[in-house]
Amino acid sequence: MKDLLTYYCEYNIWANEQLTLFFGNKPEALLGKPIENSFPSIRKTALHILSAERSWLARMQQDPTNNNKVADDFDSTNAVFESLVNTSKAFLQFVAKQDIAFFEEQITYHTWDGMVWEMQPKIMVHHCMNHSTYHRGQLITLARQLGMKEGVPSTDLLYFSREK
Repeated sequence: MKDLLTYYCEYNIWANEQLTLFFGNKPEALLGKPIENSFPSIRKTALHILSAERSWLARMQQDPTNNNKVADDFDSTNAVFESLVNTSKAFLQFVAKQDIAFFEEQITYHTWDGMVWEMQPKIMVHHCMNHSTYHRGQLITLARQLGMKEGVPSTDLLYFSREK
């Protein structure tokens, strides 16, 4: 099971790097342009993914200081994506260091609104990676809706597996 969780984390880094490369040379005005979606721009969607990955990592680490929404104080959307990749790498490093028993324990954590829950870390990791995949799909759709149709990356697990 740990091998599968680390594999998902490796895939998550790869997929986030693909989007970082794709969006890295796009105009900032386009990346922040309001568009109807779960989060109203590419930038805000990326911030949401970053916030979730950082929070789920903090919850597993029992670190309440990083279990919150990330403030939008980045100089650029590219900086948001770079922070996301760095957080994804920290997530993998944390998962890789844990022994198998850790993933079976129940961890008590707080949601952003203060609710208290318990969950096994194996479910936390799986949920977080799935959540990021879901919103990466939204980022691709947003990009296409804004006219960014050339060089759109395919971030499916299948493509990662083929590359690996």
